[in-house]
Amino acid sequence: MGVLPGSATAGPTAPTGRLALTAVDALSPTPNTAWGLDPAGHLLLTVSDAAPAAAVARLLTVAERFGPAVRTTRIHLPLTEQRLLGSGLLLGGDSINDSKIICSAGFNVVHAGVRYLLTAGHCTRGLPAWSGVGPSVVSAFPGTDYGLVRDDSAEAVGAVDRYDGTTQPITDAGTATVGERVCASGQTTHVTCGQVTAVDQTVDYGDGNVVRGLIETSVHTDHGDSGGSLFDGATGLGMVSGGDGTTDYFQPLAPALAAYGLDLAP
Repeated sequence: MGVLPGSATAGPTAPTGRLALTAVDALSPTPNTAWGLDPAGHLLLTVSDAAPAAAVARLLTVAERFGPAVRTTRIHLPLTEQRLLGSGLLLGGDSINDSKIICSAGFNVVHAGVRYLLTAGHCTRGLPAWSGVGPSVVSAFPGTDYGLVRDDSAEAVGAVDRYDGTTQPITDAGTATVGERVCASGQTTHVTCGQVTAVDQTVDYGDGNVVRGLIETSVHTDHGDSGGSLFDGATGLGMVSGGDGTTDYFQPLAPALAAYGLDLAP
């Protein structure tokens, strides 16, 4: 990926960045773009080569009005939800499928004594039943990106698959911070690590699928990793939402737990 000319000049005041964010939020959708504020108050704008040219031109015209308050990065691959089209004891990061799509488990959770699997909402959209697991019971996508699958085995434990014969126990849920070293577990890329590069980011995946409040990272994920776990040691942070395989985005864990009154499985 590369930074567009003139986008990395010295920092703005925070109010200017917020004005730029408001202006971009007000635009019609531009698929394959992402945006949000960084800790210094700049608007970070990510634009894929797969984004429609006319919509990109409109977006950049608005962004240019705010000068150095906006930092724009060009990427080459599309921003996609990381599910994959295709055909025991489940841990975070393990594969789940309904014979049509393949996703990954996120976190094992409990509500009112019933065990569930928390994964990506774009995976549970339409409430599919998952082979060897159970049925989807709720899906929150777009806007947010989390959903619940009832665990009919009721045996799942609060841990993430490290894909090396070991597991990472998950004992609490935290909030990701910029610069934090994090890892993800998913059925396609297994365990990959990197840094949190921004928080509270918005991604437009196209077809009206806009998701807000995401964690941006340098962690590599790919199709089939959707719903997989983002964690820092024993602290769960989020689930794979999507990206381009280089800059990838995660739905924060804490809001999903709060939305449904969930506790992490012991």
